[in-house]
Amino acid sequence: MRHLQKLFKLYPKLILSFLIVLTPVYAISLMMNNYAERNVQDKIEESMKSSVNFYIRQLESDFNRIIRMQEEFVNDRDVGLLSGAGEIFNDFDWRNAVINTRSRLTSLRNLNSYVREASIYLPSEKRLISSAAAYGQLSEVEYDLLKSASRQVGNPFVYGDDRLYVSFPFSNLALINGREPRFLVSAEIDGTAVGDVLDTMKIDGNGGAFVVGHDENWLLHGKTSSTDFMHAIMDSLQLSRAEGEKVLRIDGQTYWVNIEKSQKLGFSLIMYMPETQMLGALKQFRVWFWVLSVISVLIIIVFSYWIFLQIHQPLRRLIQAFRGLENGTPDKELVYKRSDEFGYLYQQYNHSVSRIKELIHEVYEQQYRANLSELRQLQSQINPHFLYNNFFILYRMAKNEENDNIARFTSYLGKYFQFITRTQKGQISLAEETAFSQTYVDIQSFRFEDRIIARFAELPEHYANVEVPKLILQPIIENVYHHGLSNTLEGGLLEVRFKEEGNKLFIIVEDNGEEMQQADYDELQHKLQASSGWSNVETTGVINVHRRLRLEFGEEGGVVFNRRPGGGNQVILCIPLVQEHADKIAISEKGRESIHV
Repeated sequence: MRHLQKLFKLYPKLILSFLIVLTPVYAISLMMNNYAERNVQDKIEESMKSSVNFYIRQLESDFNRIIRMQEEFVNDRDVGLLSGAGEIFNDFDWRNAVINTRSRLTSLRNLNSYVREASIYLPSEKRLISSAAAYGQLSEVEYDLLKSASRQVGNPFVYGDDRLYVSFPFSNLALINGREPRFLVSAEIDGTAVGDVLDTMKIDGNGGAFVVGHDENWLLHGKTSSTDFMHAIMDSLQLSRAEGEKVLRIDGQTYWVNIEKSQKLGFSLIMYMPETQMLGALKQFRVWFWVLSVISVLIIIVFSYWIFLQIHQPLRRLIQAFRGLENGTPDKELVYKRSDEFGYLYQQYNHSVSRIKELIHEVYEQQYRANLSELRQLQSQINPHFLYNNFFILYRMAKNEENDNIARFTSYLGKYFQFITRTQKGQISLAEETAFSQTYVDIQSFRFEDRIIARFAELPEHYANVEVPKLILQPIIENVYHHGLSNTLEGGLLEVRFKEEGNKLFIIVEDNGEEMQQADYDELQHKLQASSGWSNVETTGVINVHRRLRLEFGEEGGVVFNRRPGGGNQVILCIPLVQEHADKIAISEKGRESIHV
């Protein structure tokens, strides 16, 4: 069963190979479909934009014609008579003036299909003349509504009582100081006529259009448009800031919307189109494209399985042979009678088995050299890191003009670099490493002053000459300053001590700073416990020291990181003692005991 599972790893690869071959074809087809869809979208958008632009210009032209005809009443002699000078004319002249004025109002109504009724209001006479009635009583409510147009800049429309008017109140003093206009010309807009024009804006009978005032208090639309739906569009658009092309999602359906504003007349023309109606054919084409793709994949699977069966038997024998080689029991020789690719593989396998013993020695030697090279590279990583931190401290003192401290600090740095440059050895004595770390603490005292106290236990004499990798203690102390105690304002404590158990020496570094967060602690423990895959993890600080100790001393060496109860952290460096050092320590211990006795 396990052999079968291994064998079937080839089958997905066969399918993948065919898919890789066919993927460019499908990708190009999909790109062409997308290009066609985008092209159609662009054309429809351009059509909507052109249609909206054409119709809003037509509406502006028609409404401007109404406004100009209203303005012509300013110089009309009959209107002038009726609006204030009636007392100097006789009744005959008065009747003629009314008839002539009504005739002109009728012409205004008949010359523009958008006008339902045209009227002139005479406030001085409390009368109105309209295309429907020769001489009627003036409605105060309606008059007050219409004369408000004089206070609207760039907006001649007045809406009230579900009726829309284009109003022109004429007054030399523009309604200031309570003065009434001499007369007021109004044209009631026929919403049905405007709606019929808006219905002609549909593309292939789909979508719709409507006109709305900038203050959204009036709305004109065609017969097939829903008022609630149009209000939903306006709510989604935030009409005061919207213009151009928009895509809206309303009641689970996507709509394309084009908005154009008439700044002169204070209204907007909005055209909308359901996306499903615009791209229905293209969507259907895409569905068939994916159906074809699925069928093609099924054909690939069947064909791949047939090929798989053709190579199944020779491949199984080859896998079994390699499994025996993996377990240390290779077959003496594989026999294959056909001269195809598998024949070549069998021949090469037989040749490889005969050379395995020769290659083992070379592999071990190469691994040793790689580990030695990696050890040297890891040691070299520490120096730039430490150099950067100390130059940052020197920069801060220089910025604060602490000249005496700079002199002392550079003296310590000189000792540090004298130690670094005097030898390129990867191994140094523990005494040198400890002294070097104490120099680093002296340097850090300039930064933290009395905030942190460092205590170094005395290094026992018999440990002084223990050989350790260079720079294993200083990076641990550096982490304490930069992480554990960086936010400590007072009472910070750093403690370093030494302990021996069996044939192992432990260097213990403790602090009472901030406790590491649980997530960071878990991640660090995971990295410390990993026995492989170090090339993908951080190689500075604790991980760097841990890795170098592992490379130097094997699995027994390394770093242990603990969180102390009540706050703070503890880092333990484990250094296995070689037999030579262990013997020297034992002799030294016996000597001290005899002296004591």
